[in-house]
Amino acid sequence: MGYRIQGMLLKARPEAAGLAALERAYGFKLFELASGRVWLLDLGIPKPEPGDYALAKASRPFAPTYVDALRVIGCDEEPLEQLAWLTAAGGTARQLRQPVLVFLSDDVSLDFAAVVNPDGVGVIGDRLRGYLFRWESGALTIQPFYTDAAVQSEVEVPEELALLKKATLLPPEKLPAGGYPLHGNVSAEIAGFAPGAGILGIGTYGFGPAGSLSVVESRNMGRSVWDSASVAPRVRAAR
Repeated sequence: MGYRIQGMLLKARPEAAGLAALERAYGFKLFELASGRVWLLDLGIPKPEPGDYALAKASRPFAPTYVDALRVIGCDEEPLEQLAWLTAAGGTARQLRQPVLVFLSDDVSLDFAAVVNPDGVGVIGDRLRGYLFRWESGALTIQPFYTDAAVQSEVEVPEELALLKKATLLPPEKLPAGGYPLHGNVSAEIAGFAPGAGILGIGTYGFGPAGSLSVVESRNMGRSVWDSASVAPRVRAAR
């Protein structure tokens, strides 16, 4: 699986009733960032199977064209974990009665971030295979990309994408020399939603320094990818 980050950022500490519902549904760990009044919620969301129709059905009301585009490109061969997190974020925003920024990213293929409000999805940035997605105000923009100019002519875009409603399909674009940035969509959305979350080290191969966050509550969830950053830093003994 490689290096991976996941979770939801909150601007207000969640109330007990909302957390109880999340405990029943997924299990969770709630952290508070040392950089300011920002909370990080990690959920025990199981990885779905490829072609999970029930998951697609549950997530589609949040951003229908986006979900349809992922299914066209994924061809029922991808687990589409981002749809499980999008669905969970929709329920979490309603339960906690506040906007959340949900994200799921790794160093191989995932780079999903979305701002979800209690009344619906505001913005989604995502990547799947050779495509970038931007969902905003009910409209979807799809950007095919490639890394080598020599294979530009070999970039094939499924015809079904052109049939999606409220979707704009852009011409294929070559990535910059540095290639695809690590956690690019996640970093971009966090910068506007919770600038203080920079302490988490998102955009790097790390989880922030020891003590950059602390565990507030943990219920029905074992290990979190953020556990190492929640350990208090060691204090050297005076000589």
